[in-house]
Amino acid sequence: MSLISKILAPKIQKNQKLIEDFFDQKFSKVSVPFYNSVDLRHSGFKIAPVDTNCYPAGFNNLSIIGQDNAKKLVAQFFAKNFSSANKIIIIPENHTRNSNYFENISILTSIIGANKQIVIGSINPEIEDDFEIKLESGSKFKVFKLKKNQNKLTTNHGFEADLIILNNDLTDGIPEILKNIETPIIPSPNMGWHHRTKSNHFTIYNQFAIEIADILEIDPWLISSFHQNCGDIDFKEQKGMQCIIDNVDKILKDLQNKYKQHDIKETPYCYVKADNGTYGMAVWSVNSPEEIISINKKERNKMNMLKGSTKNSKVIVQEGIPTIDRINNFPCEPLIYMINADVVENLFRANQNRDNKISLNASGASFYNSNNIPLINNISKNKAEYFLIYRFITKLSSLASSFELIPFTK
Repeated sequence: MSLISKILAPKIQKNQKLIEDFFDQKFSKVSVPFYNSVDLRHSGFKIAPVDTNCYPAGFNNLSIIGQDNAKKLVAQFFAKNFSSANKIIIIPENHTRNSNYFENISILTSIIGANKQIVIGSINPEIEDDFEIKLESGSKFKVFKLKKNQNKLTTNHGFEADLIILNNDLTDGIPEILKNIETPIIPSPNMGWHHRTKSNHFTIYNQFAIEIADILEIDPWLISSFHQNCGDIDFKEQKGMQCIIDNVDKILKDLQNKYKQHDIKETPYCYVKADNGTYGMAVWSVNSPEEIISINKKERNKMNMLKGSTKNSKVIVQEGIPTIDRINNFPCEPLIYMINADVVENLFRANQNRDNKISLNASGASFYNSNNIPLINNISKNKAEYFLIYRFITKLSSLASSFELIPFTK
């Protein structure tokens, strides 16, 4: 059992009523997110989110138990928010060649689909007509080309939805077809990466972490991370790099002080990430400001572009958190799926090609759910304590995401 689980789990259990009151009071001010996925890192001396996705893929990694739980949470969400929504359009990402992604859409459809009419609708401008997707599982489904008809989205065959669910992160911006649509769209298109930033999310999250750490009587750093942000960056031309250099230096010094305070015998490091990116793109682990100064062409090219050939011009510099968790002797990290701000299932991402310090969201990643999860170092004997902590941290992350589109006040 790690140091953080010894400290945090008992405090969460002891203060359960105060924690639930905290969440109830905060969520009463905003709309509860339809879904999230949250990447956690657990170092033994701390546990914190390192990414919160508002248009999560990967529902095909859920176990049957996880899918059944998701269906219950979806039903609760609809009963509270969209009780009359029976006809639904799910809008996927524009790419059409990633079979794993469409396995995700297939499972998402089955999760949402109890007593609903569901259509998968494409907003890809390069697609001119309906098309069929064949999955590796052997099943297939149709994707319908969408069009705008008097501020509503319809298929060419006249299917008109009561509710639109986005599973497209809109990195390139809100397309014309989604502007001024009368039909409710969840999550909001304004949560796309064209507008949303990681730095804003983690600023809000850290403020909530301070509040709830006061309830638990712990250092908020144990459940959060240091970060700074930089804009007007051009990696190809090496413009704006001084901001990154200064912030890497600041975070490493702040970490050295925290490590000393908590008697942690580790070497601090940090990440430079795209502030509005996804799919694990434009992520760079650095150990010193000198690495920024001497950035090579390969790193510049990697950091320069986002999904869909969108140029990366903003970065977040964030504290690096090593993972002590391992599956089959490979480093792993919790990947938690949420619906209606509650945990669907605790999954893990392991990567045989990575070490315990760098991002595991890369080639070589494998996913484990409650049906196929093997022995995990430090967790297997204390699952209840860890899963309690995961629910606590991810609910805080989901709460932070729900405040991103409004002026933040405590």
